[in-house]
Amino acid sequence: MKKLGLVLMGLLTVLALAACSDDDNKAGQSTKDGAIELTLWTDWTEDRPENTLYKDIISKFNKEHDDIQVKVEAIPHDQYETKLRTQAAGNQLPDMMRVWPGARTEPLAEGGAILPLNPIIENWDGVIPDAILQDYALDDNYYAIPSNISITGLIYYHKDMLQDVGFDEFPKTYVEFKKLVKALNDKGTTPISLGNKAIWPLQSVYISTIADRFTGSDFLENTLNGDGNFEDPEFINALSVIDELTKLKAFNEDMNTLDEAQSRNEFIKGTAALHFAGSWALGPILDSVENIDNIGVAPFPTFEGGKGDPAKIAGAAGGGIAVNSKLSKEEQEAAFTFLKYYYGDELYQGLIKANIIVPANVEMDDSIPQIFQDANSFAQGGLVPVYDATLTPELTDIINNGLQSITLGDKKPEQLAEEMQKENKSK
Repeated sequence: MKKLGLVLMGLLTVLALAACSDDDNKAGQSTKDGAIELTLWTDWTEDRPENTLYKDIISKFNKEHDDIQVKVEAIPHDQYETKLRTQAAGNQLPDMMRVWPGARTEPLAEGGAILPLNPIIENWDGVIPDAILQDYALDDNYYAIPSNISITGLIYYHKDMLQDVGFDEFPKTYVEFKKLVKALNDKGTTPISLGNKAIWPLQSVYISTIADRFTGSDFLENTLNGDGNFEDPEFINALSVIDELTKLKAFNEDMNTLDEAQSRNEFIKGTAALHFAGSWALGPILDSVENIDNIGVAPFPTFEGGKGDPAKIAGAAGGGIAVNSKLSKEEQEAAFTFLKYYYGDELYQGLIKANIIVPANVEMDDSIPQIFQDANSFAQGGLVPVYDATLTPELTDIINNGLQSITLGDKKPEQLAEEMQKENKSK
């Protein structure tokens, strides 16, 4: 998976030191004609459609606002967060900065380095579900608005292949899903094209959603905090799904020698009926499949007795823009004016045209493929944690290798759960 990010362990300490330093750093500037100039740090250095869109909207804002000018400073992504940490330590953050949710923003908020957006958050009432805005929330304060969403738990399928075995729609329950797998095998069709060579797909794409269906969304955080246990029956049941699907011959035999892109290409060619992947697969599928109306997309089916919310899907809010808490009142108002303009219909419609899932409820015309509209709608129900964006690196390695071992018949789900709990207790 395109990693959604690991915990930045030292950032909270750095920011605590910064909060104790002098506050005489002057944020924000005025131009010669009296306009407020705000500096925005981003990582928009690559030539990508979304980066062009972001910068075009800012240029348009500057043209329409004589009294506020936003100056973009783009820093390569690999250097960006290091520079952000360094500047935070010296109390020298820019006026606005691109941030990411969870453990990568919480230290900035807890250290008092960034400003709550609560005074303007109602601007997105009815536009962005609160379940998604919560990715940037801490103690009832909202610190950024997401521009996009990365989903890891989608199922792409060939409609005609399902219809050939008697399924006019995608199964809603796991019991029915297993019947589909059997029917496809009976017809000689590979049910699922899986590329687990890099060992992250079974964890990130499959278990992130499957485990949440069984355990509920609080399980992972509680367990990592010592209030839960990876050996709980619900989590073992989730791991057992991978074991069961392997024994049902749901996957291609070479699943552990194909990479994720290769398995997607096999699905596109029609070698298999289904492909589990994230929103990153939308673009390649839309670009490569001749009859896109024959491709459907669905969330993972429900499990009877599961504690999780079946309306939610594994994923995370994308990058947002945070505001330096050191800005003057006038500069804060200028930053708020910019954010209300920036996070509007033009941004989200533009991202949709670039095949990027957005957090906003926006109208889509008939030019937007149904597969994209469906995938985007799934995100509106809320997001559940992606495992490799939440686990420690050590636990991620254990579950990644363990899931592959389960498919090879070298390990039982109970053994993997025991190994994870042992590592978790050692911290």
